[in-house]
Amino acid sequence: MSVLIRSEGKNVLVDTGMPPVAAGDPGGMAREYGWDGMWLRSRVAATERVDEQLRLLGLEPGDVDLVVNSHFHSDHAGGNALFEGVSIAAQEAELSVASESEHYLPVWDAPGLVFQPVSGDWSPAPGVEMLHTPGHTPGHQSMLVRLPERPWLFTFDAVYTEEHWRTGKLGAVKDVSQARASVERLRRTAEIEDARLVFGHDMAQWDALGMVESGGPRLVASSET
Repeated sequence: MSVLIRSEGKNVLVDTGMPPVAAGDPGGMAREYGWDGMWLRSRVAATERVDEQLRLLGLEPGDVDLVVNSHFHSDHAGGNALFEGVSIAAQEAELSVASESEHYLPVWDAPGLVFQPVSGDWSPAPGVEMLHTPGHTPGHQSMLVRLPERPWLFTFDAVYTEEHWRTGKLGAVKDVSQARASVERLRRTAEIEDARLVFGHDMAQWDALGMVESGGPRLVASSET
């Protein structure tokens, strides 16, 4: 899931999805990166590449003013290479671990990419707050978007699904104690803000929001009347 935020004439893209090689080619990840198809399978259509989705909005990658990575796993930062010359904001902790670890596929970085390190909570645009929620990875961040009607809280991979949120289950995590603390933080934030939650891998929820059937970018919320 990628989220485009348009605020004060600026385009902020949060996450870049799967690598282009995966689009329309179920075997592309295995061929290019040794991806284990028995464990994970790519279902990305050719039209679902992040640059193709932007073009449906009349935008090119160069029209994006800032890219934000929730973290550097290949399904969230795989399209980074398409944004040469665009600042890509990521937590310092994520930059550090991904640079040194063999557990990240080499898709988050590429020649010509410009990274903007951030530390802790920060705001990429008015009304948008990135929350440092480590556990899934050391530099994972979630996102709170404050809108007039109701805030939206995007958990990304801090919470995979509504069922995980309801039962307290964790998905894949690097640090269990950090992950649980981050979930508790998100619970407090959701309660205080009365926020609508969007989970990182809940296909049923995405379908309910019209994000699956449309096949293209979907406007899910706006501050415009």
